[in-house]
Amino acid sequence: MKFFGKSREQKMGFNIRHIKKYWRWVKKTHVQYKENTFFSKKYARRCLALDIALLRNRPDEEIDRAAMKKHEWVLDYMEDKCSETITKYKNMPAPENLHKLNKETKVWSMWWQGEEHADKLFRMCIDSARRHTGQEVITLSKDNYQNYFDIPEYILQKNREGKIALQHICDLMVVSIMAAEGGFFTGATVWWSQDKGADFLRTPFFVCKAETKRKYLISRSRWVGYVMGGNKEFPLFPFTRDCLLEYWRKCDMAVDYLMMDYIFELAYRNIPCVKEMIDSVPDNNLLRNELINKLSEPYDEEAFKRYTEGDTFLYKLSWKFGNKAEKTADGRITNYGHMLGECGDRL
Repeated sequence: MKFFGKSREQKMGFNIRHIKKYWRWVKKTHVQYKENTFFSKKYARRCLALDIALLRNRPDEEIDRAAMKKHEWVLDYMEDKCSETITKYKNMPAPENLHKLNKETKVWSMWWQGEEHADKLFRMCIDSARRHTGQEVITLSKDNYQNYFDIPEYILQKNREGKIALQHICDLMVVSIMAAEGGFFTGATVWWSQDKGADFLRTPFFVCKAETKRKYLISRSRWVGYVMGGNKEFPLFPFTRDCLLEYWRKCDMAVDYLMMDYIFELAYRNIPCVKEMIDSVPDNNLLRNELINKLSEPYDEEAFKRYTEGDTFLYKLSWKFGNKAEKTADGRITNYGHMLGECGDRL
């Protein structure tokens, strides 16, 4: 028997899957709601309202309104917790050499356990950075970061106690190396597709950018946390580092996973030269998320030129999305297999 174009069994199967998915969401959201009440019930309700708007696929305007209510609460909270740092940098004059070319052309990346223990995807991405920049690429780890900067003991202790996640330790390391050395940071899953030499790396300030009027993300795609470059004197880097240090000195729980984006927004609002520099960066690498779900598609030389000859040269990959098979079921090489092959025996 069929109805609505589907058999009763198909319809029931769809409904069961839908119900299971819904209850998984309810369970996850309930846990998150309880965690958010640690900060305030008002914050928890705002996060829940945003989650419900997303689940119900509400219009963009409604989702953005819910997101902005959450964003403003988080910003107010972090402004309070980082007040000493904000006051310090807000009253600090802009550096005279703000627009000078970056002296440092080192490229930095990060793998906490060390590059020798990294997985194949990371090593492929790092190899692409080395090939296409022609520069030294240094992988920061738990064993070598002390050569460049320090992490206070209270941060490490809170990490051991499970209060600070490794991701937030890594965020601190990113802005610490940029504040200490300058240069260019490329995330663990950023794949470079085209040659970019020292002139590009000497840009006074660079972020991937595709500014949008959508307000779902606090960044509005004016920046990303996984690619940035510039002079060590640029206030954004030490400001973000010092905000994170002050926040974790006072707090034992992250108010949001994307804390660094909120601190960037605080810098954008409070430090005029940071706003000036971010606004001056043109939109770039607009297709940076396009390759992430196409890694397991069969490799085609002409089609792949879209990724190697266009305006986008930095692609964000991920461990979480897409099946990264090196060959298709019928034995053809995939895009991922081709990208690995470009590394030769360096993996």
